[in-house]
Amino acid sequence: MQSSRIFRAVTPMKDGCLQIEMESGSTVCLDMHRRLSSVQFGLLRNQDVFRSVATDGYRLIFYRGGSEILEISAATFMDLLTVDRTK
Repeated sequence: MQSSRIFRAVTPMKDGCLQIEMESGSTVCLDMHRRLSSVQFGLLRNQDVFRSVATDGYRLIFYRGGSEILEISAATFMDLLTVDRTK
């Protein structure tokens, strides 16, 4: 695992975006709306799961019933920011 944290905080927004505060102090809005129809992120269509998001500093983690069911690593997060795979 990485030695320094990447993510400081994450807040789910009503419009399907995740507002992510980075350890650098920057804030990023990751629009997940179009990705919700994918196999990888389909679980996030459930609003309870989407709103459950938390971070351990290295991953964005989604829960159902107290159990971790999906994670977005820092590497996957960067891929989601830079590459549109929905086309």
